[in-house]
Amino acid sequence: MNRHQRRKQKKEGQVHHPFQQELQAAIKNHVGKNYEIAEKEYKKLLNKIPNDYETIRHLGILYFDTQRIEEAYNCFQSAITSNPTRCEAFNNLGFVHIKNGNLDLAEKCLKKSYEINPKYVPTLNNLAGLYIDKQIPNTAIKYAKAVLLLDPENPISNNQYAKALILNGGLEEAIKIFEKLCAEHPLTRDFLMNLATAYRENGEMEKANKIIREEFEKDFKYLDFFILYAANKSNKLSSEQINYYESMIEKDSDNDRSAIKNKIKLCETFYLYYQNIENFEKSAKYLLKMNQIQFDLKKFDMKLEENFFNAIKSAFSKEIDFKVNKVGKVIPIFICGMPRSGTTLCEQILSSHSNVTGAGELNFLADLTGIGTSVQVENEVIDKFEKNISDKDFLINVRKNYMNKLLDLRENKNQFICDKMPHNFVFIGLIQTILPEAKIIYCKRDPIDNCFSLYAHKFIEMSHQYSYDQKTVAQYYKLHVKLMDFWIQKYQNDIYILDNETLINNQEKVSRDILSFCGLDWEEQCLEFYKTKRQVRTASIDQVRKPLNNKSIGAWKKYKSSLNELVKQIK
Repeated sequence: MNRHQRRKQKKEGQVHHPFQQELQAAIKNHVGKNYEIAEKEYKKLLNKIPNDYETIRHLGILYFDTQRIEEAYNCFQSAITSNPTRCEAFNNLGFVHIKNGNLDLAEKCLKKSYEINPKYVPTLNNLAGLYIDKQIPNTAIKYAKAVLLLDPENPISNNQYAKALILNGGLEEAIKIFEKLCAEHPLTRDFLMNLATAYRENGEMEKANKIIREEFEKDFKYLDFFILYAANKSNKLSSEQINYYESMIEKDSDNDRSAIKNKIKLCETFYLYYQNIENFEKSAKYLLKMNQIQFDLKKFDMKLEENFFNAIKSAFSKEIDFKVNKVGKVIPIFICGMPRSGTTLCEQILSSHSNVTGAGELNFLADLTGIGTSVQVENEVIDKFEKNISDKDFLINVRKNYMNKLLDLRENKNQFICDKMPHNFVFIGLIQTILPEAKIIYCKRDPIDNCFSLYAHKFIEMSHQYSYDQKTVAQYYKLHVKLMDFWIQKYQNDIYILDNETLINNQEKVSRDILSFCGLDWEEQCLEFYKTKRQVRTASIDQVRKPLNNKSIGAWKKYKSSLNELVKQIK
């Protein structure tokens, strides 16, 4: 290597290694999966140059590749200590935290890596992936676009960009990218998995099921394809397949967060599989196990919820001096209520109308108000929110920014746009204050049906941690009822109460009533909502692609003997 090459390497943040050939040989064996040989070579190099940044870091990558996560973590920490001015080890450490589900720690490490080198492609890809996992659309697309500008031909970068597009409502474009990636890399199963998932969200179930079936039959030991295959009612598992995955559940996870998350996924899958074949005893066994493992991952503080709901009621018990002078170009339709209460079905009916855009679950209000999340809101955030709602400038900005964000999602110049974030029920007073033109639909269903549906569903990360314990989910449900009673008493003429059971039993009348409440003319296609081709990203993805049925009413009764605490708390 000549002087010019060394200067170029130094400028790009790379330093010439004193044993370059030996390091490259070790990396070559590592990439070729000759792990034992590579490990010996890395350790031999460390005997020659202890605390060498590159060698320690690559040894950490090898440990990670061979599932020795704790050793990998220690190596990356050592590499950072050895050279805290390099970005790569911070990125590696961030990725370990992502795999372990420690997203806040991952964010800190990745941001540090980005701060050192904002053009390091692996960090940008991991930041995009992090915010995809955290369901933060704008930030995810920001990093996905940044990495694509730097490395437009990189398949991983294109994959991340497509996933970020889906979060931002660009499902059709994302599908084209996934299709291209799968054509160019037909053996990359992650790309095939993403394409199948995108087809499902777009209602193209035959295409999705074809990929899932073919890939599962090639190798049933690929977890993500197993999950989707086993959950399909038309598929049956062999004894070998069942035994393989049941053994994974029983295996000691040694506090490996990634292994624990896989156990939760597998328990959920077996709960659904045995439900589909009507073996409710086994189905209940895995339902209870899934919830026990998930609930143990993070403490849920019910006191925080009580403080938040009480603060909301206190803040809106008095009149807020704020008037809107000009109505916006679009009318928001807020579809809210407890998760699993029928919000997705309601949006699917409304978005079948020619003058309505279904925008899905938007976290805009929580973000713009500084709340961030509507569950487990810290007391200092609550205090700040209480002060802000008496600030006219703050309220003006929230309204302005919300409406601008909504306009970006508008389709075909539609006047009405649905925001079906269920937990917007905590913001009903704010909506009435700053968005008086908005329509508010509150979805409700039988309390035990609703709580059982929550208990029987695995949400993203820790977003609804209250739902994994029978007593806790019932307590949370009751808190929500008290808040809704407050809103309905205060704004009773401005909230449409949509009872899920009434809708199922009298579809046309209730559908007409919903449209009439929103100021929309009747359109027959609203009865055939299941034919509407639009993106659906919630757990109700299968139900809203089919005509209405009453199978979900009283579904908990098949599990009654396992739900004693829930029944006791709700009754």
